[in-house]
Amino acid sequence: MKRRDFLVGTAASGAAAFYAASAGAACTCGPACACGSSSADGCDCMPKLPKPKQPAVLNLCLQWGGIPTADDVNAKLDYLEANGYAAVEIPSQLSWLRDKGVKVAESLKQRKLFLATSCGPSRFDYADPAKCDAEVEKFMPVLEILGELKSLGLIICPARGKPEVGHKELRESFVTNYGKRLAEKAAACGTEIVLEPLRRGETPFLRQVADGAKMAQEIGKGCSVMGDFWHMRWEEPSFFAAFVAAGPLLRHVHIASLGNRKVPGTDGALDNYIDGFKGLKFIGYRGAVSMECGYPAKGKDARGKAIMPNSKEKHVLLEKMCVLLREQWAQA
Repeated sequence: MKRRDFLVGTAASGAAAFYAASAGAACTCGPACACGSSSADGCDCMPKLPKPKQPAVLNLCLQWGGIPTADDVNAKLDYLEANGYAAVEIPSQLSWLRDKGVKVAESLKQRKLFLATSCGPSRFDYADPAKCDAEVEKFMPVLEILGELKSLGLIICPARGKPEVGHKELRESFVTNYGKRLAEKAAACGTEIVLEPLRRGETPFLRQVADGAKMAQEIGKGCSVMGDFWHMRWEEPSFFAAFVAAGPLLRHVHIASLGNRKVPGTDGALDNYIDGFKGLKFIGYRGAVSMECGYPAKGKDARGKAIMPNSKEKHVLLEKMCVLLREQWAQA
């Protein structure tokens, strides 16, 4: 057996066990086979996973800055509706939320679109507790307004780069203090903090979706987890297993091409999301699948500067992306 095949099988089994345990499912065994199963369908040792209450839905989403129109609230939301998107992801800067965020929420009242998560930088890995406390306090008014806007949550990354404290101390302080305080505030405001696993080189820990789900369980109400296909490509042996491991705690998904982190579909055959989509269908995921990536350059000018696509060309790339993702969703 190849090492990756072994890892995929192990990851899938582990994810199934995690999801089943979190859902309260039990394992049933009998005397008929080597593993003790009496099931006519074969091995019955694995926990029985609950079927989702509702079937999964592919809700395609764009981040605010990735919508190829002028920076106008109605223009951007009109674009999303006209092109079959279901949600919009917005920035987390407080000044933006108080201005355009309020206008977005007001405009959404007349539309079928929903407001997904809010995304922006965060870190809680300072050696000085006062700096971490300041980071917590910075996000308190953000969570208040996200609750008012009915956003699904605020994406949080506990640490980036090289932390100033040890990994064990960092995890413990986030779960029991900084993240706990943010989650409690989020819950009180009717929203959540959404933990985002990153890849190695970007964070010292929290690199897999199952880790984020475990942290969210420990933190409790007001905390959930997300998955990002780009980060997962480097850290997860199986997209399917990663999403199943999160189960009902999965709140948001980012997607990008799997070679250069551009618009999905621009890396050819490498951009295969079917395994992940199977996982999303398995758990009945109904959140957003949001494009977090850049647009590919068309080449370089005489000075060596990248030539970026114009709005019309970006629209064509997004059209092709939507076709690809819907086709793969149907195949999953």
